[in-house]
Amino acid sequence: MKILLIMRNTYAWHREHIETLERMGLEIHLATKVAQASDDGRFANVVPLREDLEGAELAEYCAAAARRLGITSAITFYDSDIAVTSRVNELLGHSWPRPEADLISRDKQLQRTFLAEHGLPAPRFAGVVSVEAGLAAAEDFTYPFIVKPSALAASIGVSLVRDRAELERALTDVARLAEEWAGYFPSDTPEIALLEEFLPGKEVTLDGVVLNGTFHLVGVTNKMQMPGPYFEEDFYTLPFRTPQEEPGLVAVAEGITAALGVRHCLFNAEFRQDSEGRYRVVEFATRMSGGQNYRNLREVHGIDPVRLYAKAVLAGDDARALAALLDGEVPRSAVPRAATCIKFAYRTGTLVRNNAGDAAHSPHFRSYIPASRPGDRLRRAPEGWYEIAGSLAVAAPYRSAADIDRVERLAAELDERLDVVVVPGRAPADTAPAA
Repeated sequence: MKILLIMRNTYAWHREHIETLERMGLEIHLATKVAQASDDGRFANVVPLREDLEGAELAEYCAAAARRLGITSAITFYDSDIAVTSRVNELLGHSWPRPEADLISRDKQLQRTFLAEHGLPAPRFAGVVSVEAGLAAAEDFTYPFIVKPSALAASIGVSLVRDRAELERALTDVARLAEEWAGYFPSDTPEIALLEEFLPGKEVTLDGVVLNGTFHLVGVTNKMQMPGPYFEEDFYTLPFRTPQEEPGLVAVAEGITAALGVRHCLFNAEFRQDSEGRYRVVEFATRMSGGQNYRNLREVHGIDPVRLYAKAVLAGDDARALAALLDGEVPRSAVPRAATCIKFAYRTGTLVRNNAGDAAHSPHFRSYIPASRPGDRLRRAPEGWYEIAGSLAVAAPYRSAADIDRVERLAAELDERLDVVVVPGRAPADTAPAA
């Protein structure tokens, strides 16, 4: 069977997802803006996408390419391509896609309105269209509170502001990001930022998959406590430290997916506790956590959400195939099979060398994905956002809750063994990237 994989960018971060499609025996055709993709042997064909293609025009272009290639279904793992991929599946004749749900998941302002309308737990918020509008809206908030872009992920541009001066700086940063990352912001909504009540408690991320309208939990990941003023993410650790809280989180996820009306989708929700310990939804998306989270969730819980979702997409509206989606599949393990952690390689300076180095010889090493090239300048917030050298995934046996702390220590130790070299100032001439 053939499938169209729409990934305008970041497909390198999803090699595990692509390997799953390969193991399913699928012939993968990639639609992308990445020029070097044409030399990637994993793909039967590459459909190059122009930079100016967006929205409905992009969907029509991809659907036409799919028909030309004899492809009946499309899939994506890239946040910014969720809505367009849903529309492509509609154009290919499927009744199950819900583009309106995917548009909500792409815009935090729409999410907040949706959560409020359906009585789902969320922080108090206000959407703003400019720096001036944000300063005016702040009159209704008590410091400290959060300022975040209405789009973007990985806590890019998110900051905790304690006074008006910090607020103006944060809003100016978001306005700049809205210009620099314009392709990530939905074009049909004017808001560039949200002002949001600060939730001081712990943060977790939930991943699941919806099949035939039924939500299935994949796992809940612990996240590093981020007190602000900036929220650079790090330490995504499994299994969940407090599994007794899972049913409450699942109930909220079921409420969101039911209200969205989705039939098949991957699903992710970020939760954070308020001052009274109650979880509230920080954001959600009709996709799963990116990068190495997918492999770690499989290693800890067994269930394979990407395989299940791909089977649902390929089944289309075939009732018999949909009824058999779970036949022969590995169920979610009630007892964790391992402890895993993702550690981002934060560095400051100009990158000279970037690879796994000696860390790869550890039995706990799983993978290292370089995110930057030699010659790139790496900075920390607020000068730079998400400018990491790469992402390190480690795993260890799970015997007790103490192994959750142990795997985080192992991740920190292996981070120091990575062959990541930075220098201050400009890169040496012989290490600069080729033009």
